[in-house]
Amino acid sequence: MRRIWPVILVLLIGVTPSFAHYNMLLPDKAWAQKDEKVTFTYQFGHPFEHELFDAPKPARLMVHLPSGKLETLDVDKTLTKIELPGADGKKAAAWRFDYTPAERGDHVFLLKTARIKHDEGKFLEDTVKVVLHVQTQNGWDRTGPRFENCLGIVPYTRPYGIRAGMIFRGKVVDSPSVLPKKQERNLSVAQRVVEVERYNAKPSKDLPPDELITFATKTDADGFFVTTLPDPGWWGITAIDKASKDAPEIIRRATLWVHVDEKK
Repeated sequence: MRRIWPVILVLLIGVTPSFAHYNMLLPDKAWAQKDEKVTFTYQFGHPFEHELFDAPKPARLMVHLPSGKLETLDVDKTLTKIELPGADGKKAAAWRFDYTPAERGDHVFLLKTARIKHDEGKFLEDTVKVVLHVQTQNGWDRTGPRFENCLGIVPYTRPYGIRAGMIFRGKVVDSPSVLPKKQERNLSVAQRVVEVERYNAKPSKDLPPDELITFATKTDADGFFVTTLPDPGWWGITAIDKASKDAPEIIRRATLWVHVDEKK
């Protein structure tokens, strides 16, 4: 029998096109100690089903340090190409890098993908964000690094130290550049679809219906959304900006990865 998850999604919408291929930027631990090496893996595919496909080499990679300094990491020197078990028994290209935090606080990583062919002549242009927590809370609520002409998700709930079943609140913003926090309210992207999906580290033999794999909600007129994260593990929260008249072939997306701990 297929498992049915009890889940509450505020502002849930019943019918929405799902962009089931997502970009994943996942550290090997939810939080770390100062001077402790953390390994990040960037991969592409279906998170819930753990079906991986080739991930193109990222275009850019940045980290916003707890001190406020913004560092750009050289993708040629930082990233190592690897192969992971992919869909249909094939190997899938992925990318990996090690990072050792030199200061305590929250390190906000942002990766910009190369354009990925979607379908019907459309291309995905994504950014992926994850926060590495290092011992003390300092910086998770920053706007964080942004790339020009990309969507972004700003967490309004701390994106770590969350128990299963807790509510998560965030804001979708349109980001022409890295801007001061006081200007953030002018970057709202109203009424965008937000898709929510859990990552499984291994393929599942008993999948629930699609409606219980990828959840969906919408932002309000100011770009805010609320969702519940019902199970422990990594959750990808993806805001979608469909192709515009100015760029009909480009679908912009932003994914924020949030870790949920066991409920005790």
